[in-house]
Order: sequence, then C-alpha cells, then structure tokens
Amino acid sequence: MLPPNCSAHSAAADLAAGSLLLLECVLGALGNAVALWTFFFRLKVWKPYAVYLFHLVLADLLLAACLPFHAAFYLRHKTWRLGPASFRAMLFLRTLCRGAGVAFLTAVALDRYLRVVHPRLKVNLLSLRAAWGISVLVWLLMAALTHQSVFPAEAEGPGLEPGTASSFGWIWQEALFFLQFILPFGLILFCNAGIIRTLQKRLRDPDKQPKLQRARALVAVVVVLFALCFLPSFLARTLLAAFRGAQRCGALRALVPAGDLTDSLTYLQGALNPAVYCFSNPAFRRSYRKLFYTLTRPLRRRGREAEARGCELRDSDS
Repeated sequence: MLPPNCSAHSAAADLAAGSLLLLECVLGALGNAVALWTFFFRLKVWKPYAVYLFHLVLADLLLAACLPFHAAFYLRHKTWRLGPASFRAMLFLRTLCRGAGVAFLTAVALDRYLRVVHPRLKVNLLSLRAAWGISVLVWLLMAALTHQSVFPAEAEGPGLEPGTASSFGWIWQEALFFLQFILPFGLILFCNAGIIRTLQKRLRDPDKQPKLQRARALVAVVVVLFALCFLPSFLARTLLAAFRGAQRCGALRALVPAGDLTDSLTYLQGALNPAVYCFSNPAFRRSYRKLFYTLTRPLRRRGREAEARGCELRDSDS
C-alpha cells in the first residue's frame, strides 16, 4: 500500500514483467507437459516421492495456465477488464499453485532425507494411499492460507489487489510469502545437507561415486533454483516493507517496479522444476532427451545439408 500522492508506475517494468511471465508460461507448459506424459506412460514404479512430484507437476501446469492472464495485466499497465471477481479468482489460483509447488518440492526433500538418513523409521513405510492423502491435505492447507490473503472479509471493502483496501489482507499476504520462502528453504537446506553427509559416509567405494555426484548435483539444482526464483523477491519485499513504514516516496518509486519484476521471477520455478525431475528418475531424463532431439532435429538437418554443400563446393574447386 503506497502513501498518498506517491506514484510508482513504470511502463518499462510492466513490459519486462509481462514478457518474463509469457516466457515462463511457454517453458513451464512444455516442460511439465512432458513430465506429465512421463508419469502416465513411462514411470513403471510409483513411490511416495513420485506422488509428490506428480502433484508438483499439476501445480506447475495450473500455474502456467494462469501466467498469460497475469502477463496481460502487466502489459496493459496493471489494468484488468474482466471485473474484480475474475481477478481475485485468477490471483487465488496463481498464488495457490505457487505455494503448493513450494510445498511439494519441500515434501520431496523431506521424503528423500528420511529414507536416506533415517531409513529405519516407520514413516518410510508410508503407503501410496497415504502419500495421496498427504498431497490432498497439502492442497487444502494451501487453499485455506491463500484464501485469507486474496478474499478478505466483505466488511474490509473490495479492491483489485489484496492490501489496497485491507491492511489485514496485505499483512497476511506478505507474511505468507515470507513463510513460504524461509521455512521451505531452511528445510530444503537442512535435508539436503544431511543427505550429502550420509552418502559421503556410505558411498566411499569408487564404483559408487557417480551416485554421490548425482545426489550432489540434485542438491545444487534445488538450492540454486529456489534461491534464484525467490531470494530477489524476498529482498525486494523486505526493502519495500521497510521504506513503506518510513514513508520514503523516492525509494518506493524504484522498489515497487523492482518488486513487480522480482515477483514475476518467482514463477520461474515452475519452468525450472523439470531439472529436479531429471535427477529424480531416469525415465524423465529419457523423455527430456527425446524432446531435445525432436526440437533440434531441423537444426541438425540444416547443419548436415550445409556441411554437404560445403563439401561439394570444395570438391568442385579442386
């Protein structure tokens, strides 16, 4: 919520945010569609972690479906022509899917941690039915938390963006975002550090070093992905909250567009999650490798044709 007479609109930031959202939509839809196809037609053995990954794919696909509408909002300079009800519905689904994606990514890390570091615990005997039940509870919990920030009480007044008419809605939304960054990031770091320490003790045989290297690569991918997507927005929101309290209009004019751009970056997680799938199961690596070869086939064909023409020219010159 900005102070009165403090405009922070930036056409360049709106264009950059809208363009980034469209790119994330294309990459996320393509990568997660391949992952969904792999789940249905290539994955032969399902375990609890696969159930969590499946729901992560669903969350990312639903998120990709919301991003074109969010991009249009920015490209039209933060105007929405379909009414406040549809705006709040889109905002609810978008925020829900982003939060659910973070939750299921954390669930995958916790499942791997318990199975590797504490393999004798009874929780590792969790059935697939129980994993599906946990996934449904995650969706319901995230829906309840998201509802509070997107749909404030009627007495608080209407408004297109949460927080513009309701201080409670804005505070809840900001608190929810910070919790969705701090708690999952801390858990993911803790779990992955424990996994690496345990594997270093167990996999000392040179023949098992490739497995250790894959585990380290997965840890690096998850941590870098999370930091790249959420840390800039976390810092921007922290500074924005500090300068809002100080009523510093000059700083807000720079921070609000930066906040819009870094918030758009958080949805990049849905487009980059296929990298996590690739390290989780060989079936995903084969699917993405096949997609890569299919997409690059015309380029390779043109390269071979150009090389053949070059050889013919050299032969004719000689």
